[in-house]
Amino acid sequence: MKKYLTALAIATTFLMSPIANAAFLPIDNAPTSPFSFTAPDSGQTLTFSYSGPTVSQIAAGDDNPSAPISNQSYDVIGDAIESVFMLPANTFADEGTLSGTFKDNISGASNTIISTIPYDYLAVHFGGFEVFFHFASLVTPGTGFTISDISATRGGGISNWRAYNSGVSEVPVPAALFLFAPALLGFLGLRRKTKS
Repeated sequence: MKKYLTALAIATTFLMSPIANAAFLPIDNAPTSPFSFTAPDSGQTLTFSYSGPTVSQIAAGDDNPSAPISNQSYDVIGDAIESVFMLPANTFADEGTLSGTFKDNISGASNTIISTIPYDYLAVHFGGFEVFFHFASLVTPGTGFTISDISATRGGGISNWRAYNSGVSEVPVPAALFLFAPALLGFLGLRRKTKS
């Protein structure tokens, strides 16, 4: 019985742990507009407003960290998003398999981003800052997402954006826990029964 309780405790702890960023960009799980970010190391600040589809998480960092972001290519940025949000490797399709408007080099203190592919992750480079948006649901093609009122201590304009489709439908953690715990107990019970 002790083994079963230990296994259940480990599974529960894993599922209930908050999304942590062991990578390089801290995640805000309850972002609001306007959004403000202060880099813990450099003290550099970025503030901007956004409107459009509902954003569930924002990850922000300054100075385009050299690892794992080595450049602004679509595939490299996709790998960085996978790392920050702890997604499996190769969650996103390679750029070579996509067509349409799913990235653009832009500039200015405000802009409306419109993708021709559906997406649930968006990377926006602000020159001195990197910001990843995770949307509550898939953003449909042609839907505008506006970023405005940008204020930054360094590199304040928008430089480029890239849109990514994870193809993953979200399951709330508590619901996943209630589905997983009985299954785990059932498998452990079957194992015990077969050993008897």
